[in-house]
Order: sequence, then structure tokens, then C-alpha cells
Amino acid sequence: MDFTGKVVVITGGAKGIGKGCAKVFCERKASVAIVDWDAAAGNAARDDLITAGGSAVFIEADISTSEGVKRMVTETLAAFGRINVLVNNAGTHISKNILDQTEEEWDRVQRINLKSYFLCSKYALPELIKTKGSIVNMSSMVGVIGQSKAAAYSATKGGIVAMSKGMALDMAPYGVRVNVVCPGWVQTPLVEDWFNQQPDPEAARNYIYSVHPLGRIATVEEVGKAVAFLAGDDASFVTGVALPVDGAVSLGY
Repeated sequence: MDFTGKVVVITGGAKGIGKGCAKVFCERKASVAIVDWDAAAGNAARDDLITAGGSAVFIEADISTSEGVKRMVTETLAAFGRINVLVNNAGTHISKNILDQTEEEWDRVQRINLKSYFLCSKYALPELIKTKGSIVNMSSMVGVIGQSKAAAYSATKGGIVAMSKGMALDMAPYGVRVNVVCPGWVQTPLVEDWFNQQPDPEAARNYIYSVHPLGRIATVEEVGKAVAFLAGDDASFVTGVALPVDGAVSLGY
């Protein structure tokens, strides 16, 4: 799958799944704009990609605000002149049940995980319409089947699936495809944070590994390959799809 001449914008691209996606797209000859609010991690991720022979820039922005998203679009166009693919991936998680969660915590998760997807799509779509591009939104199997102590996170991930299906219908007349990837457990800093928030982190880790039929959780590159498939020409008649990438863990959840 060749992305030569294509420009891919990845939010939350400095680490975790976003960084894995950036690596996969660069290996397929895309130019990548990494967008993140962590300048140190973002610059390091960009440097890693360039050292490996990729074409990449880092854009520091708070994509939960329209100002930050407008900067994302402007700086991407300044660097590469177009946008062909938007990967909405930025996210956060807090492990609390609904009784213990504060309103401020709830709002923060909604703002980062869901509002940013709306804003990035809204301001990138004029460019994506020009290139007949595509959007891939990162959800989670949690958005489909739920999870304890994750009501706010589950709400955003379920919202992403529903929003994406509506966007797919709205954007189809413009030739823009919108799809969703729903990972299960992936080896990321966010998952490490979740383990560490549990009463017994090591027991939680052992349990999660044990319930996967494949005996492990996914790598970030494996999720990135699924994103690249949906973004690329091989999926030219695929839109409005929520693709599970969970190693079948949800079958016995």
C-alpha cells in the first residue's frame, strides 16, 4: 500500500497508537504531520521518523480548541500543501465509576476524546474534499461493549462510532470516506496508565493478557496497519465501517 504524495495528519501522534500510525504511514511513503500538545514527545517522534527516512513535521496544538485545530490545518498546509488523510486519535482515560467522577473530569474526557474529533474534522474537511481524502477515527471496543469504571471514556468512544457513521453519510457525496478503528487492548502509555490506576496493577495486567485468545495484546503498529488500510485506495468502497482490531477479546468479554 503506497501513500507516495499523500499527506496524513495524526492527532495524538507523539506516542502510543498515534505514533504507531505515524510509523506505518511513513513506511508507506506518506508525509506525516504529528499533532500533539506534548512538545517534547512530539519533537522526539518527528525526529525518530525522519531518522528512519520518513517525511514528518510536528505541530504543537491543543486540538480541543478551534484555535488549536486551525493552527493544525494552517501549519500542515504550509509544510506539505495538502491534506489527504485525517487520523483522529487523541484521547485520555480516567478509571472511575460514575459516582466518584467529578463534573470537571467528565468534561475533560469529553473535550479531548470527542469534541476534538468534531473540530479536527470540521476544519480539515474543506481540504479533504479537495483531495477526495478520508478520515479514520480511533474509537475502541469499549465504545461498543462498555467497561467498568470507564463511563466517560465509553461514552466518548461510542459517540465516535455514531458520529462517524453520520459523517460517512454526509461526506459521501463529496467523495470523502469516514471510517472507524475499534482497538481492544494495545500496548500504549494510556493502557499502562490504566493498569497503574488499578488496586493491583500486576494482577490487572496478567488478567488482561489471559483473556485474549491470541495470548497477548496488540502492538501500536498492528493498529496502524488497520488504519492505513481504511485510509488507502484498497478500501476505496469502504465507508461508515467500525473495524474491530481486538484479537477476539470481545468475543468472550
